[in-house]
Amino acid sequence: MSELMRLTYTYDGDTLGATRTVNGQPEQVKLRLAYIDAPEMAQSPWGIRARSYLRTLLYVNEPILVDVIGSDKYGRLIAEVLRQRDYGNLGLRLALGGYVALWLCPSSQAGYLAAQGIAKSKRAGIWSIPGLHQTPWLFR
Repeated sequence: MSELMRLTYTYDGDTLGATRTVNGQPEQVKLRLAYIDAPEMAQSPWGIRARSYLRTLLYVNEPILVDVIGSDKYGRLIAEVLRQRDYGNLGLRLALGGYVALWLCPSSQAGYLAAQGIAKSKRAGIWSIPGLHQTPWLFR
């Protein structure tokens, strides 16, 4: 079940800040987009490109639909995030554009696998040249 939140900030290519309402009170949370991993900001220009693209997909205070699937060791909520205005899936769009690599993505998420396959075949974004930007989890 999705929860309605509002975007407050885009930290990097796979992490957002959002406000949710809990017991009638606003609460600030960090959201880590599920199934993907963006290059780190230090992996220039790839990390900056991923964040810039994500920022084009949303505007500050935009309503988003958040389907939380867990949390990580940093206290972020791991979630699939959709724009409320058109139900555009942010993680899928990032994968399709070649801005991110799949990470901990189960085989049941066929849409993500297909999106990354298309990006690779087109040599889009991070798939244009090999390097650690294709595996940000190894760069860290």
